[in-house]
Formats: sequence, C-alpha cells, structure tokens
Amino acid sequence: MAKDNLPIYKITIDPEYSENGEDLGIEQIAFTSTPAIKVMGMAFNSQAKKMIFKDNVKYRIVAPALIPMEIYRKDDEDGKEYYVKFTKEEIEKIHSKFMKDMSNKDLFNLEHDTTETVPAYVLEAWIVDNPLKDKAYSSFGIEVPTGTLMVTAQVTDVEYYNHLVDNDQVGFSIEGYLGMKLKAETQLKTKINMNKLPDGEHTIDGKIYVVKDGEITEIHDVEIVEASEEVALEDTVVEEEVVEEETMAVDPVLDAEAILAIVKPALDAEVNNLVAMIADLKAQLEDAMAVDSEEDVVEEVVALSAQQKLSNFNKFNNNK
Repeated sequence: MAKDNLPIYKITIDPEYSENGEDLGIEQIAFTSTPAIKVMGMAFNSQAKKMIFKDNVKYRIVAPALIPMEIYRKDDEDGKEYYVKFTKEEIEKIHSKFMKDMSNKDLFNLEHDTTETVPAYVLEAWIVDNPLKDKAYSSFGIEVPTGTLMVTAQVTDVEYYNHLVDNDQVGFSIEGYLGMKLKAETQLKTKINMNKLPDGEHTIDGKIYVVKDGEITEIHDVEIVEASEEVALEDTVVEEEVVEEETMAVDPVLDAEAILAIVKPALDAEVNNLVAMIADLKAQLEDAMAVDSEEDVVEEVVALSAQQKLSNFNKFNNNK
C-alpha cells in the first residue's frame, strides 16, 4: 500500500490520548545495539546506532534519543499499517517533561530489560536548534535534524562502560507511554476516500483535494488573493464619490421646501443689494437734477437784471 494512503498518527504526551490513564512520557532509556523507540509496547527501528560518540577517557556516551521523523508500522496482530510521526514541537514537550520528572535513579537499562540496570545517569540532554552549529555536530560529529533530542550518559562503572562499547551497545532507545493522535488531515482524507468523490478538484475546509481515479493524489491550501494597496485606494475613492452623489442628489418635487430654504437666503441678499443700488442711483440722480435747477434760476436772474438795466438806460436816455 502506498504511503499516501496510510493513516498518520502524531506522537503526543497530551493526557487526553492516554489509553488507560498512564502518565505519558519517557520512563527509561535503554542502552542497545539496535536502537529503537519503544512506545506503548511497540519498538520502532531507527538509525541512531550510526550516530553515537564514545568518550573513552570520561566514559561518556552521546547519542540521539528522539528524532523528528515518520516511522512505518505494521501491527503483528491485525496486520494494520500506518505511520507514527514525531514532530520537533512534541519532542520539545517530551524533553521538558522528562527533565522535570527525572530522578536519575535506575533510569538506564540494558536492551529493554528492566531487571538489568546500567550504572549511568543523564549528564546532559538538549534539543538541537541549528544542526551544523549545534555541539552535537561541532563537538561530537553527529549531524541530526532540528528538533532532535540529544542525550549524554555518564557511565559510572569503567568495566561496564567497556562492556557496552565492546558489544556495540551504545545506542539509545527510549521507553515509556506516548499517545498517538490521528492527524486531522488524515481523518478528513479517510472520510473523503470513503465517500468516493468524483475525479477533479474539491475544496473542503480551506484545502483543495485533487481526486484521480477515485483516489486523492494531491492536497494543497486554497490560495488567498489579496488586493493591492493601489486597487484598495481606487475602490475607496469610488465609494466616496458615490456617497457624495447620493447626498447631493435631490428630487425638486419631493423636496421643494428644502430647495427654497437653501436658495431663498441667497436670493434675498441679491434683491437687497439691487434695491440698495437703485436707491443710491436715485439719490445721485436727484442731486444732479437739483444742481441743474439752481443754475437755471441764476441764469434767469442774471438775464432779468441785464434787461432791467437796458430798460433803465433807455428810460434815462429818453428823458434827456
């Protein structure tokens, strides 16, 4: 069966996934020639035995205890196939709980035999952050991925240390109870397979499932297209213009009083200005007419005076 069609269980120490109320986490670490991860009675083969460091002077052994990875499993009883996945996030949690609860008493055994206690204790345990700069690589020559749990064991008995080295029992295999959580994506995928969707693309819960020949061949996230700032600004301007037009648009029939209330003050002001101008022109005209009348009277008086003088002169001349 292809890997893509197998369920994937994420290893977790969340108490919710404890089957029988066990305290999830690491209980012991086994020195072994065939390093494995023993989880709830199941052993998983790994490549840890190729990544160890032996200090023959200080009698220390350095090796990875947990590595972020997916491990294939096939149950012996029912033949069920699946994968278990160790994530760096969950390994970090396992490490924290391990250090918090660790007593360092009878912590190590030999080849998963709890009756065979190894005279050793955890000198150091850490999570690898930068594989090529971490001391796992710079000091011990062990290259492991980010998120790996490294352990340094200090063996307190020289003869026992030599025994471990001579028998190549220098790898670590953790023991304990770890829960298994079926990944939500796998659950949905299984459900989709059961429903037998038609071939093509199907968008479900923010993901696009590509189905071919009745099987899911691809799963990827729905792309979210974000509008650019320029488009957003243009949209804003258009909206403002529309609002302004709607605000200024008035139906004269339905809102005549509103128009009159707006226009009348301006008209009254113009009429008052016009009346004032007419009054001013009228006053100027009256003043001009008054001046013309006075000049006529003066001219008439002057004219009469001249005639009177001539008449008087004639009378005077005749009397001689």
